[in-house]
Amino acid sequence: MTSPPTSTSMRAAAWHRALGRRMASAFPERHATPGTVGRESEFPLVRPDGTCGDLLQIWPLLADNGPKLTEKREPNGMLVELRGKDALFVAEVGRGTVEIVVGPHATLHGTRDAHMRARDRLMEAVESAGQKLLGYGIQPRTPPCAPIMTPKQRYSVLHEALGEPWLWFTVTASDQVHLAVDRADAVEATRVAHMLTPVLVALCANSPISGARDLGVASSREARMGEIHSDYGRHGLPAWPDRDWADITTRYSRQPWLVRARHGIYAPVKGSFDAWLERQPPPEDAGDTALESIFDDFLMHEHYIWNSVRPRTAHGTVEVRAACQQPLHESMTAAALGVGIAAGARALGKWLDDLLGPDAWQRMRHWHHTVVRDGLGAPAPAPDLVREALRRVEDTLKARGHGEEVYLKPAWERLERGTNPADQARAAFQSGGIDALVAHAART
Repeated sequence: MTSPPTSTSMRAAAWHRALGRRMASAFPERHATPGTVGRESEFPLVRPDGTCGDLLQIWPLLADNGPKLTEKREPNGMLVELRGKDALFVAEVGRGTVEIVVGPHATLHGTRDAHMRARDRLMEAVESAGQKLLGYGIQPRTPPCAPIMTPKQRYSVLHEALGEPWLWFTVTASDQVHLAVDRADAVEATRVAHMLTPVLVALCANSPISGARDLGVASSREARMGEIHSDYGRHGLPAWPDRDWADITTRYSRQPWLVRARHGIYAPVKGSFDAWLERQPPPEDAGDTALESIFDDFLMHEHYIWNSVRPRTAHGTVEVRAACQQPLHESMTAAALGVGIAAGARALGKWLDDLLGPDAWQRMRHWHHTVVRDGLGAPAPAPDLVREALRRVEDTLKARGHGEEVYLKPAWERLERGTNPADQARAAFQSGGIDALVAHAART
């Protein structure tokens, strides 16, 4: 399928266009500081035997270790975030997952410096609690389960809506990067970054072992998350490319609506977002206040659609999100790839379209499925595609003029030896089980 289905009511289609215009308006025509970078990095926490750690034991040690941090708590009083001057520490779906958020910064260098300051502070607290922080994409020993889910109210609602597949969020750890893009570039950057997701996964997959078992895939976080509403394309690469803002809002709106928030209380929702839109007044009759309210509901809905790339209205960025957390000593690899892809999207898109022809999207989408399983061993749809893509991404980073291409060195080394982090993690596990894998993933 290369274009979206057309079975949409006139009213829903009108709302897709209205929501598309509103989404586009959140991106500035021109960023005051173009091309800034932010990063969201999730890390598994484990105990010495490799079982799931607990962030609740680390919070007080983190708060006392360095300059003052501002707390954010759930209505039930649970601490879920500590905010510093240039970093956030955030509780994720799993009690054994912590996220570091930094940026925006003008360059990848600034993003790295802020991230490393935060990670060093976190690492000291983690070690004081007798736990380990891993450069790995999933909990290695503890399987996904409800007891390790952070007790945020919305997570319980999502568990109710999605059932067992939701629990994979309790163990996975991704490495996501944001690039600020201008309004005219956002849709194309989203499309092209989706198409190049297989390159990112081939080079950065890092979650083959989960539940103390080899799951037979390079990226178990991509494979298992892909089971969530797979018939709707809720995760990974969409079934068709988005050509404009209305395509994006159409694709999101056809998805089942999972959760709605009112006054801080989350409740499950039945049916698709489209079904609800069809019961609303036409957008031309809704008025500005109603449109903003509906747009807020739309943003809550799209927040729980997990495609590999998404335009983020909150920041005016394109977010590249398919990478597993990287080895701690090669921390910036996925971020550099994501920035280079998004920044060079127009030229990269033309290259791919010319190379692969009218079926480019479907050929890359098929490759994505095999890359998730086989990593760099998955045959690409054209000879030396990974190498040529990496060269072009490197050229894009060079053109940014900050020397950011230095962070691609691990990617080139992975390509030359033909192994990615998943292969190395699997080798560690085969040599010495979970203990060897934990030691490998904790290496800085």
